[in-house]
Parts: sequence; structure tokens; C-alpha cells
Amino acid sequence: LYVPERRPDWRTASSLPSGTYGHGAMDYTGSQYDGETVNGRIEGKGKYFFPSGTTYVGQFKDGEFHGEGMLVFPDCGKFTGVWDHGVVVKGEYAFKDGLLYETPHEDWDYCNGVDRRFFKERVEGLRPAGDEQITNEHPPRKIPPGAYDICRGYFVPDEGMVYNYDGQRIGPPLAEDEAWILSKCRVGLDEA
Repeated sequence: LYVPERRPDWRTASSLPSGTYGHGAMDYTGSQYDGETVNGRIEGKGKYFFPSGTTYVGQFKDGEFHGEGMLVFPDCGKFTGVWDHGVVVKGEYAFKDGLLYETPHEDWDYCNGVDRRFFKERVEGLRPAGDEQITNEHPPRKIPPGAYDICRGYFVPDEGMVYNYDGQRIGPPLAEDEAWILSKCRVGLDEA
């Protein structure tokens, strides 16, 4: 990933000597980078901030994830792994609540057809009647009536738009995602 020299108020990776620390904005992707560079390219240790809020912290080589690193997905979890020139070699995903994802196999007993409890319920026990846990967050996040909770925000079908929990617009979902949201996600109720 090349950091273009467009703004005079920040030092781009291309303006720094090899092995120095740089930062900059990728105008064409909306991303940000803070970290080491070599010959004007992202290389060494650094942080890469995607416009979606996802952050990669780790090692780079010639502008690609390379070596040990971690992708942090806001309000969802993190993937810790090892990359080889941008390709994951090994790693593991931990959900926000600490549950480690395991490749589904016969022994994977989380969220199968038999046991539908949330991980938090498995660790802390079931809540009393009348105070059921309907999401992994308890109490569940407030969403507008008629909106669908998608874990990183909510979808308003009348507008065809996704918002974060602070009400900031994220953008429209893909058509196949919208169908899944409408069939699987929790709907905000009018509590009046």
C-alpha cells in the first residue's frame, strides 16, 4: 500500500527515509496508517485503520500484512494470526465476549441445534425468569422501533440504511445481507 503525498500538513511514508516512522491518509481508500516504512512503502511494525473502524496492528512487508498481527473488529471481536505476504497462514478468532471460534467439527457444541445459550450464559448461568438474555449484551442495546440489531449497529429497512449505535450512518447493506438481516436479526419494539 503506497501512502500518496497529497497534503502538506502531514508527512507521507514516501517522504520519510527508510526505517523511519510515518503516518498518512490513503485518499483513495479512506484508510490511515501509523508505523514504520522502507523506501516509501509500508513495512515493519504499524497500525492500519480501515474506514469501517476495523484496525490491523502488526507487521507489514512491502505494503502487505506479513508476520504476526491482529485484526480488531469494533464491537465484534478480534482475529490474531500470522500472515505471509497478505495471506493468513494460521490464526484464531475471539468473539467480543471471549469465546474462541473453533472450526466447526463434531465437538463444537456452541450454538448448535441442541444448546442455543449465549456464551455469557454458559459462563455465568441463566438469568431469572422475566429478565431473559435476548442478546449477548445484557441488557440489550436500545434500537429504534422497527430497526434490526446487526451487532455493530442497526438496520432501518424503510431507509435501506445501517447506522452505528450512536446513530451515525454507516451505509446500505448488500442485498444478500439485507435478506439475512430481515430473517435472522432482533427487531426493535415500540416500548410505549
